[in-house]
Amino acid sequence: MKRLFSKTIIWGLMVLLIFNIASPVNANEIEKGPSLNMEHLDKKEQQSIKKHLKSLKADKAKNSKKLSKENKKIANESLENAESELVYADIAEGEKNIILGTDNPKTFVAVTDENIEVIEQVGDTEFLMNGELHQFEVTIINEPNGTLPALTNEFEGENSGGISTEASSAWTFIGSTWVNVNSQRNFNTYSASALGTVIAGILATVGGVGFWGVTLASLGVGMAYNYVASSEYPTNVGRSHVFRYKRGVSPLRDYRTKSYDYAVYYGKTIYLGISERIRKSCVGCGV
Repeated sequence: MKRLFSKTIIWGLMVLLIFNIASPVNANEIEKGPSLNMEHLDKKEQQSIKKHLKSLKADKAKNSKKLSKENKKIANESLENAESELVYADIAEGEKNIILGTDNPKTFVAVTDENIEVIEQVGDTEFLMNGELHQFEVTIINEPNGTLPALTNEFEGENSGGISTEASSAWTFIGSTWVNVNSQRNFNTYSASALGTVIAGILATVGGVGFWGVTLASLGVGMAYNYVASSEYPTNVGRSHVFRYKRGVSPLRDYRTKSYDYAVYYGKTIYLGISERIRKSCVGCGV
């Protein structure tokens, strides 16, 4: 299966910090609001997201029976203040993926179409998802900056034989990273918004600020969407090879992240698709 999650985001939840292009934000703060977090969507898509958030209520969610009274209250408060609480929103293959902040910096509301999930980080790799405890493991392997990794024959499926590192001559290669994800249960049992929230939160904790910069959410939710969408590979183990590029001079600098995502299925590493995001230096420039 070939899945493309191009247009993914700017900083996905739980992620304990988010970088503005010009300067970093405090680690305990999260950048909220639609101006940056929907800049990658066209006007019609932005209106669709806003309309959806206004019409959605916890009591009418498809999974409302899985929400406790307290979590319904948390979700409704975020939905009522969606204009200021929006952390991330995107539309992938017709599916709305939305992340909202709350008064608690470690608690987020993940919306996937008509489903609502309240997610709280209770440990570096432990999360309560609608009150149910889930454990995850994420490891990161950095490769030398400025050096393209050698091609490999390890992978099967699309893009077999190596990773394409094509980029315009205007882009400068910064470095690449392997991200390995192991979840408590199979990926296809999670929603993309919820799993993306978790991955972004763990990467923020494990990866650190300077390493991920402005592209953490696009990585987290993009990886999650590819993992979740590949239901023909019911696995809980995934790998992503992330390439980072830049162009221009700070503060007028653009960043590009391209992640090649794989499922580890019965000992084979199978290509799933690409997660890509270009973050421009000026607000409203789009992608």
